[in-house]
Amino acid sequence: GIPNLLANGAQGIAVGMATSIPPHNIIELADAALHLIKHPNASVDTLLQFVRGPDFPTGGTLVEDRNTVIAAYKTGRGGFRVRAKWTTEKMGRGQYNIIISEIPYQVQKSRLIEKIAELLNARKLPMLSDVVDESTEEVRIVLEPKNRTVDQALIMEQLYKQTDLESRFSLNMNVIDADNTPRVMNLREVLQSFLDHRMEVLVRRTKFRLGKIESRLDVLAGYLSAYLNLDEVIRIIREEEESKAK
Repeated sequence: GIPNLLANGAQGIAVGMATSIPPHNIIELADAALHLIKHPNASVDTLLQFVRGPDFPTGGTLVEDRNTVIAAYKTGRGGFRVRAKWTTEKMGRGQYNIIISEIPYQVQKSRLIEKIAELLNARKLPMLSDVVDESTEEVRIVLEPKNRTVDQALIMEQLYKQTDLESRFSLNMNVIDADNTPRVMNLREVLQSFLDHRMEVLVRRTKFRLGKIESRLDVLAGYLSAYLNLDEVIRIIREEEESKAK
């Protein structure tokens, strides 16, 4: 088994409470769980040497301060700022384009491009000339600057402020524990709950298999008894009226 809750993440809202857990890297989680098995008193700080932070399937760059990330996992509440990943592409004669290859988790690409186009039409992005979506299976959003002297970092800073090229994913590890009680857990508690659950599954499965073995042994003991007293068994079946009970 794997710690599915952290690996796949979870989002939900109920009466007076909400849950928001980002997805994580499965290898990092497995390493942290193995460390916790060997060192049951491991601190959240130690476990965060294995689980570096959330791992979003859409990529992006985590721009949160490390101390903020640590505090979020220690309390089970917090948030992470994620920015789109970009590079520049030289076009000759000093011209360049900005290429966005990864966008923040759960941000709709079409809506994002619409927003940039709206800002362009409203002349709120004076350094930008055009936005083109050249995506195939992979994301490729092309931003064309007004001229070659414009600083690409300034363009991106403007876009981070005004669009979802920078977005925030909140962390709220509000879960139902083994006693069916909802509460906010930190990273260590979530991993420990997973390990406790695996242990319970292992014990129950083993007990079930032992029960099956004991039942089979009981049947075999009956067969053996009948085999060792075969003549008497045949006599009872032939002669007695209540042969089964006898």
